[in-house]
Amino acid sequence: MTLKNSVTLYPEKVFPFTTPPGDNEIVDIAPGVKWLRSPLPLSLDHINCYLLKDGDGWCVVDTGMNSKPARDNWLGIVEQHCDNLPIKKVLVTHQHPDHVGLAGWLCASFRARLLMSEQEYLCSRVYLNYGQADSSWEVEEFFKRTAMSLHTLDGLTTSNNFYDSVSTLPGSYHQLKDTQLLTIGDHEWEVIITRGHAQAHVSLYCQTLDLYISGDQVLPRITSNVSVISSAPESSPLTDWYEAHDIVAQRVPDSVLVLPAHELPFYGVQQRLRDVIDHHDERLEKIVAICDTPKNAQVVTNLLFEKEFDSFQNYLAVGECLAHIHRLMEQGKITRTLESDVYLYAS
Repeated sequence: MTLKNSVTLYPEKVFPFTTPPGDNEIVDIAPGVKWLRSPLPLSLDHINCYLLKDGDGWCVVDTGMNSKPARDNWLGIVEQHCDNLPIKKVLVTHQHPDHVGLAGWLCASFRARLLMSEQEYLCSRVYLNYGQADSSWEVEEFFKRTAMSLHTLDGLTTSNNFYDSVSTLPGSYHQLKDTQLLTIGDHEWEVIITRGHAQAHVSLYCQTLDLYISGDQVLPRITSNVSVISSAPESSPLTDWYEAHDIVAQRVPDSVLVLPAHELPFYGVQQRLRDVIDHHDERLEKIVAICDTPKNAQVVTNLLFEKEFDSFQNYLAVGECLAHIHRLMEQGKITRTLESDVYLYAS
């Protein structure tokens, strides 16, 4: 079974909860499953985190960024809503700072075990040590090839080191593997690992509770960023993203309540998977039309999105545009030439 022939019970999304939890508040999703939010200092101002009852303690799923408001929120949650039981495990879906940011602090504060996929843990350690943006010649070449201004690079290195918001990770972790059945309290959760938005993103499906903790793999309205980044300039993450949607369609039934990392829980995972792929298909068609004459990646990005971006947003937008271009190159619909150290793309 693939996304094209998966069974759909919900032709439209259904949102059983209309109001998200506020500061120091939780919403009970199911017995032993609590939903809370951690504040983010971004335009997307929150991340959903989940508490899973784990015997004589709790397992946290995703954490928020390392900031005083977020730490204070967690302290309030533990004091008011954890029944005087400790946090025993911290499970992180992937290495982006809004998910992993407070993992180290929570693990240190409660002597909790960290659970991550191997690639995401190692990526986090590398980015914490070296940063995601760097002034090496390889990174400068990436910016030149895309025609991004080096001012964008300066902006990233001086004011947008995203990993400033990540606390120091533990020196050890428990590795999560695809198809693993993870016992948390009275329930087993199937580990689903996918690529595209991240290298080895973890989501969790519980058959007995009919719940799917999706992380950033499935969101109800916004779409996760899928980007070519400077450390992997020839990668094709959008192809991985398409494959990820097929994987989730095969392994997660439409009956589940989706617990996403952002926005509200919802029913209708199969239709949402299709909607996201349709969105990317439309974007691919637009890029083919834009490239009727040779253009560099920055120009294609400007024409595709038709909006102004700051340095960090522009980096993500060009990266997402490149992800689509690389998929089109794989399909033989776009060609690439190098002129004056800049790649030009033509359909």
